[in-house]
Amino acid sequence: MAAQNASEDDIKQFAINVCIVINFQPEYACKMLGNSLWGEAWFMLQRTTYGSELICGSFINNCGPDYNPIDEPWQVEIPGNKPPVQPWPNPKPNSPTLRVLHLSDIHIDRWYTVGSEADCSNGLPMNTYIYCCRNYTDNSDTYIRDFIKVPAGKWGSPYRCDIPFITFDNAMKHIANNEKFDYILMTGDLSNHAVWDYTKEAHFDNINNITAVLKNYFPNTLIIQAIGNHEAVPCDSMAPHTMEQYDTRGPQAIYNLLSKSWINWLPYSIEENMQYRASYSFRPFEGIKYISINSIYCSRDNFYLYINLTDPDYTLQWLVQELNDSESRGEKVHIIGHISSGASCLKAWSQNYYKIVNRYESTIAAQFFGHTHQDEFEIYYENMDPNGRPTSMVYMTPSLTTSSYNFPAYRIYTIDGNYSGSSWTVLDIENYYANITEANLNDQEPIWRLEYTAKSTYKMPDLSPTSWDNLTKNFLQENELFESFYKFYDRQQKDPSSCDATCKMSLVCALRTAESKAGKKYCL
Repeated sequence: MAAQNASEDDIKQFAINVCIVINFQPEYACKMLGNSLWGEAWFMLQRTTYGSELICGSFINNCGPDYNPIDEPWQVEIPGNKPPVQPWPNPKPNSPTLRVLHLSDIHIDRWYTVGSEADCSNGLPMNTYIYCCRNYTDNSDTYIRDFIKVPAGKWGSPYRCDIPFITFDNAMKHIANNEKFDYILMTGDLSNHAVWDYTKEAHFDNINNITAVLKNYFPNTLIIQAIGNHEAVPCDSMAPHTMEQYDTRGPQAIYNLLSKSWINWLPYSIEENMQYRASYSFRPFEGIKYISINSIYCSRDNFYLYINLTDPDYTLQWLVQELNDSESRGEKVHIIGHISSGASCLKAWSQNYYKIVNRYESTIAAQFFGHTHQDEFEIYYENMDPNGRPTSMVYMTPSLTTSSYNFPAYRIYTIDGNYSGSSWTVLDIENYYANITEANLNDQEPIWRLEYTAKSTYKMPDLSPTSWDNLTKNFLQENELFESFYKFYDRQQKDPSSCDATCKMSLVCALRTAESKAGKKYCL
């Protein structure tokens, strides 16, 4: 319609009408979604050189031509002279270790309503973005009922709902009172999933409130954070500085706010890079550097990128410079971010990131991400060859939110350090979760339980990329081992029989795929 010079109002109204007719969302959400996201979408449609089929192909499989120019590679300069790869380190017994808490995808819903419908999909044909546990007041909505089938519980509901504030506060109180750790990682997404309701004022209030809660419960604990796609208003809309009208459409206000918030725990040296590209680096201990990267610059849902896809704000080139500096110093690096390269990343960004990880595999000791809400991981292979040597991996921590169909969870890593000669590798993982269905039924606070530890549960000699690669192969040979993974995937302890052979192969394939839009390339 844009190519045929239809008016902006006509196109927007058509989009809203389609949303309503196919029951993509309740009517209220369709109207609000159209109004909140339309400005960004229209701005992109007026400026992109890509046609409708090409843009469609970025979002929907088998849409558009077999070859999509949106996936055309662009180059990042990566130095040669890769140092020889050394064997996976084996720390001496009784070497010092650090315990590190990882929180991700908190997604507090300030409008969560106890007693509202938790299972509001109502069998709709397209319910991917249905959002429940709220009171919708528009009586024309298709799933407003005279009765409630599944009332939203006090402590949350494992449906298409986010968590109420009290569940976040309860988790922080429990962790502060019962866990011992040296520092905290947070990998983004603080706001709810009702993207049609987003305002900068509400986002700012939410970030400031969460910051205050963290300072209250962890006043003397280092917290290292990365930005998520739901920090943006509209969601995912993080434009690079090269885009026209950056001053009015860019994410500068949110970058500035997060920078101000994170300075509560981090040095002022992060400000320049944080306020420019929402990425930064710093050294919490001698011998280790943390790099927090803005991976929303790879998000396929970031409409602004379809105007110019090439290395937004030179973030990957900056990453290379940071890694090269650490390599020259002989120090190790931990990378944290939100969207992993194998998730909903644009293909060229994903492939470049993959190449960077492989080039600096001897420097990158670990990667910590979130976004998917599930308990999973991604493995990298030499030369992007599924039959090649495993080079690195991403730990993707389960979400604190219940969306979608999860129990809330957090994770604690045991890491080799802090001492001279530390490898800074992850030695073990502990996952904790709360059965909020149980808490709601018993009208009591959630009980946070240890779900599993990685090495003992999966019978792994260490947590090297090779060991994780072997685990994926063992999943296909040992049903009991895979069934354990499947129960932990969303913390609901589901019946493993609900995942048939096709389901099993798909999950194992995803664990081996750190390259987006790779199809079945890395499947066994």
